[in-house]
Amino acid sequence: MIKWKDIPVKSRKEVYKEISRDKSLLMKTVMFKDMYKGLECVVLSCGASTAEFPKEKIEEFCKDKPVFTVKTATTKYSNISDVCITNLYATCDFPKERDYLIFARQEMPLGYDNWINPDLVDTETLTQMFSNEPDILWGSDTSARHSNSVVNADRWDENSLQKNPFNRIIGPGIMNDMVVPILVHCGISKVSILGWDGANIQDDGSIRHFYDIEPLYKPDINYVSNKFNLNNLKSDTNECEQQIAKNGELSVMRYLRSNDVEIEILTKNSTVNDAIDRNYVLYGE
Repeated sequence: MIKWKDIPVKSRKEVYKEISRDKSLLMKTVMFKDMYKGLECVVLSCGASTAEFPKEKIEEFCKDKPVFTVKTATTKYSNISDVCITNLYATCDFPKERDYLIFARQEMPLGYDNWINPDLVDTETLTQMFSNEPDILWGSDTSARHSNSVVNADRWDENSLQKNPFNRIIGPGIMNDMVVPILVHCGISKVSILGWDGANIQDDGSIRHFYDIEPLYKPDINYVSNKFNLNNLKSDTNECEQQIAKNGELSVMRYLRSNDVEIEILTKNSTVNDAIDRNYVLYGE
């Protein structure tokens, strides 16, 4: 048993990296259980609000807290990120030497070669796998489809990392199949989120991200540009993936609360369900 509470918060990623090296996927998953037990954390995701505040203000708010960054938000906040959470779409080819952990999933089940749908991404960014190995790489349960996803079939508990440490059940959406289970597994008591702005599809069929405002952080792996209309991203339901994720916002809150995790949103510019608490501390309120 790792006594995480005896290790300084911002040193735990280095300790985990060292003790988990060359371990099996099961052991790697078990070893970060309760890594941040009882602590308040911050999630920085890829919605437009991640570009809303000065970087220095975010860094000050995150001081001494575990910081989880999603996909390319990691590139912007690499100096404070503890854990990057990512899949293989709209992300970055992270460096081999890095000061944060990468917890990732591929798009196919473990044991299968990864496959990226070339119709969804810009051709020049099409990449099947990261150049450098993540600290953890889970697979995906491709049998679920949208009708039997975490959100639509209420599979939150089944998709926990204690019960399902190998293949992630499709959320859909990285918040549902990756971020929430990782936060619960880490044992955090409260999460403050910036960049979870709601799955709002624009007239051109795209969703606005912070890297549309700050192109320095644009994905260089499997970039999903506005040439693809996200209204057409459907599996076996009439609703597209973004609408399903939108419908799942309250279930995110309920599942976190059932695991004694408080949740709040840090921006006034999120359309995520109003039942989820807001904290406007970054505005000086």
